[in-house]
Amino acid sequence: MNKYLELFWAFVKPGIFGFGGGQAMIPLIEEEVVHNYGYVTEEQFADYLAMGDTLPGPIATKMSLIIGYDLFGYLGAFIAFMGVILPSTIAILVLFNVFLEYKDTAVVKGMQKAAKPIVVALILGVALSISRRTFLANVNFGNSNTWIVFGILIAAVGITLLNEFIPTFNVHPAIMIVVALLVGGIFIR
Repeated sequence: MNKYLELFWAFVKPGIFGFGGGQAMIPLIEEEVVHNYGYVTEEQFADYLAMGDTLPGPIATKMSLIIGYDLFGYLGAFIAFMGVILPSTIAILVLFNVFLEYKDTAVVKGMQKAAKPIVVALILGVALSISRRTFLANVNFGNSNTWIVFGILIAAVGITLLNEFIPTFNVHPAIMIVVALLVGGIFIR
């Protein structure tokens, strides 16, 4: 199969089945580019995901651009990007009117309710997978860098929970990312 068509197909599949948005698409993208096609290793995927998470914009499109570019340059980035956005673009243009017509029916409401826990589980799976392959892979409690990383993690989880459960507490996620980047740049060597 043509390498560009194969790359396009590797990103069309997550684009088709990635209900719940970009974060829910990450395990699908990983399945294709790491396990099915072997384009990148698990470690490379985790690195690209970490890089993508620090940049603005939807994660699935960033991952398509990063991986496509890494494999085949600008043309690869464009092809992977088109693969990941084409299914949802078509679905929005074609199906949104149908959804509007039937959104209040029991069947559609039931489908929406059933999809939500799957999306949460997929996002949780991504978080666990990333943690296992990144900062949990080489944990050394005798190293101060490990304690700094765990401190950042605990602070981020704490702030996230406070944001969620205390309406007046509102720390923007971008602030958490910038602070983590600064702490890492200054203290982790």
